Amino acid sequence: EWAWVLLAVAAASFLPAVAVLAVHAPGLLASRTQLAPPDQPLADRIFVPAHSALMLGWAWVVGRDAGHIHLWTVPTELRVMALLLIPAITWAGYRTMRDNPYLAPCVCLQEERAHRVVDTGAYALVRHPFYSVAIAYQLCASLVLGSVIGVAITAMVGMTLALRIGIEERFLEGALPGYSAYKRTTPWRLIPGLW
Repeated sequence: EWAWVLLAVAAASFLPAVAVLAVHAPGLLASRTQLAPPDQPLADRIFVPAHSALMLGWAWVVGRDAGHIHLWTVPTELRVMALLLIPAITWAGYRTMRDNPYLAPCVCLQEERAHRVVDTGAYALVRHPFYSVAIAYQLCASLVLGSVIGVAITAMVGMTLALRIGIEERFLEGALPGYSAYKRTTPWRLIPGLW
């Protein structure tokens, strides 16, 4: 039943955001569906399918843990708090996409869309706010579903995204004018004051 509640809350939060993005940022939605652009670094070509496999593994393990294994019990209060955070995290993801119309699933330079450094909104606080949002969303989903194993895998996902940040930043420093200066003015990658 928690999975159905999560699905309903996620859909009610996600679908309006996608509808607004379709109207106001159609180029962003198009770039989110483009896979393997020609200038994508080899390390990222390896990362994307490996990360996708990790996410599928997370979903399978969380389903098994929540539905059959029940390794540890997640208190109902914590599940409800995590569920209530889902719309706020979804809104933060939407705002991040609105702030950065070049946000794409693959590391690339979008010259055809006049790609430039984005340093406003959440990007004024951290250089990779969408990764922060993704980790927070997955953490909350794990808790809502009652899977402590899912929380542990989310920590692994966070570590893989930290590796990807290195790939992405090396590429952007060489390809995107102004990115090195942006790194100096915005020193935090995911969490202000921490990393």
